[in-house]
Amino acid sequence: MSAQAPGSGVLLALAQASHTHATVGITYQSWRQDQTERDIDPYGVVFHTGRWYLVGHDHLRDDLRTFRIDRIASVTPRPQVFATPDGFDPAAHLTATLAQGPYRWQVEVTIHGPLDEIARRLPRTAVTLTAQPVGVLMQVRAERLDGMAHLLASLEWPFTIHSPDELRQALKDLAGQLAAAAERQPGDLSR
Repeated sequence: MSAQAPGSGVLLALAQASHTHATVGITYQSWRQDQTERDIDPYGVVFHTGRWYLVGHDHLRDDLRTFRIDRIASVTPRPQVFATPDGFDPAAHLTATLAQGPYRWQVEVTIHGPLDEIARRLPRTAVTLTAQPVGVLMQVRAERLDGMAHLLASLEWPFTIHSPDELRQALKDLAGQLAAAAERQPGDLSR
């Protein structure tokens, strides 16, 4: 299923139910195209990186879950009401959940620079930064290593790759592309 904007009726119904602490029934289609009926206590509706998400207690799984709202086909009010756990932050929960998503590569790199400045340059919702004696250990999951190579190349500090070794080749490939671009002359499209 491709990404699409959620129906305004679904989005408004979920936002209202979250505001009034009213349980709702939803019809949800997973990324595998499985359709299920679930009762949810909607703790919050969150917009993140171009998508709307519902965070709440899923009665079917008896667990805290996150749902893409564009995959919710319908919302049905239920008579039950609920209490959101004290101090629960739907946006913080969502970003933590997405940061642990099923990505292909687990990347660990030490960036040899100051933590506060590095933290300002990197998307905090996607990376974990840990201060160390020789710099900052960055841990992040990535689907593509070429994008990670671009990110590292954009930093002003030196870095050391711990894993995966394939990231070294992605950096070499990027360096080759940049070197070729530096040598290219106006009108020379063959290089």
